[in-house]
Amino acid sequence: MRELVRGRTDIVELVSAYVTLRKQGRRYVGLCPFHSEKTPSFTVDRDRGLFYCFGCGAGGDVFEFVMRMHGLSFPEAIRELARRAGVQLEEAPDHRRGEWERWLRAADGAAGFFERALAHPEAGRAAREYLDRRGVDPATARRFRLGYAPDSWDALLRHLTGQGYEPQLLERLGLVHPRADGGWYDTFRHRLVFPIFDPQGRPVAFGGRALRDADQPKYLNSRDNPLFSKGRTLYGLHLAREALSRSGRAVVVEGYMDLVACHQYGVAEAVATLGTALTSEQAALLRRHCQAVVLVYDSDEAGRRAVERALPVLEEAGLEATAAVLPEGLDPDAFLRAYGAEEFRRRVDAGLPLFRFALESSLRRHPLTPEGKVRVVDEVLPLIASVRHDVARSEHLAQLSQRLGIPEDAVRARLRAVRRQKVRPSQEPDPLRLAVDRSAQRAAEQHLLQRMLDEEEARVRLAQRLREEDFSDPLHREVFVALCRTGDVHAVREAVSEAAREVVHRLWFGPRPARADEEGWVTRIRAEQRRRRREELVAEIARAEQAGDVERVRAAQEELRALAE
Repeated sequence: MRELVRGRTDIVELVSAYVTLRKQGRRYVGLCPFHSEKTPSFTVDRDRGLFYCFGCGAGGDVFEFVMRMHGLSFPEAIRELARRAGVQLEEAPDHRRGEWERWLRAADGAAGFFERALAHPEAGRAAREYLDRRGVDPATARRFRLGYAPDSWDALLRHLTGQGYEPQLLERLGLVHPRADGGWYDTFRHRLVFPIFDPQGRPVAFGGRALRDADQPKYLNSRDNPLFSKGRTLYGLHLAREALSRSGRAVVVEGYMDLVACHQYGVAEAVATLGTALTSEQAALLRRHCQAVVLVYDSDEAGRRAVERALPVLEEAGLEATAAVLPEGLDPDAFLRAYGAEEFRRRVDAGLPLFRFALESSLRRHPLTPEGKVRVVDEVLPLIASVRHDVARSEHLAQLSQRLGIPEDAVRARLRAVRRQKVRPSQEPDPLRLAVDRSAQRAAEQHLLQRMLDEEEARVRLAQRLREEDFSDPLHREVFVALCRTGDVHAVREAVSEAAREVVHRLWFGPRPARADEEGWVTRIRAEQRRRRREELVAEIARAEQAGDVERVRAAQEELRALAE
């Protein structure tokens, strides 16, 4: 059915509804709809049914184009293109899709239950009074579908099981917990409830704010479930997408109330990280919608450290990143209520680049004495060391040197010392040899995954020959496992993380080797495995000898000899 829909969809005609294309040789070119550009770098290949942007790296087939343009899932994109092409989709139930839709219906049923409880004249009074104290108006509460979890052990459980949902399904969604006696009880009780939505605006998880000081933790979040991964989700993204595209910038806050306040005060491009450190998956998600990020975290020590941890993540994602400075003791919610939206936006616009923010924070804590300068250097150098990009790292070093009036050579020497402390010299392998071996291993893994993506026979054959442990790169491992389970390139993209999805994209569009040396690539992987295992055994023998463990020494030596044969 997918191939029928794909075959009946002219990719040039589809893309032309959104992009002005002109023919250039065998391909069509135009301005990319996914990022701002003045010179066309977006190409469409009608023969292959693919598009690609050399500017931002977006690419794929007709399904990928519709998914990106409208923020749809893959099944939704199939249904939309089938409708356009006049293809009647088969209605035979798919087990996984049916299960997925049942989870979504259960989560939406829970959200509706919490909403009605908040509106109840008596039961929801405490939660409504809390929202009044925090300045949240009823329209904003409705927009975010805020709710109330009743002060009961099983109110939600009874409601949803009455709708036909099994307790085991509700447990997978994190809505109930099992009792020791074999029963179940509600996860959220006497809490203000914040539904967490996917990009299409569907509830997939929940957060609950305690309404009694004695109830701990103050904020209780859903654990990861089949619909939801905390590290891959941005709270409020479904409401912020249009504003992100218009402004090209995201205002990132930490918590539920900060995000709700931002939207109530008209900061529509705000999203929240659900109180966690910003992850690479969240940064990649932001990169799909905008080019710049302003972090507006709490003005305390925890907020400062969160900004510092975000620096390498955002630089790696290629996002222009700054941090807004709020008065001591204020979070975004409190600041907005005290000073208003205009002053908040002024602070956002005046945000400092993240490294400068970290440096200035350190300078405020230490005097510019010789001892103070040493403390500042030692505080910020680990941050510089965490930055992967050589140019960015050099710029940070130069800025630190100039700000403190210390020769840059001395700062660089200190950085080398910081790096040496991470691994003792006696444990360091030959860096050149290691780099060469890892490069060859990585290339072999990529070529084999490309074979599995390109040819069904190769996919089946290599799924039998290889194991998950054969892939040294964690993202390559994730793609391999998904290929073995799904057997379809589009299903693979739906089954992996955002970071692994980017790997699938690079493999799909990347150049192929001139000769398909499948046997040689497998041999390369096996050789690298043996080399790593030899190093592990040598280290194990040394430890066992030091501990006087003769049996461990003998066993490791026997395995080492077997590897050499």
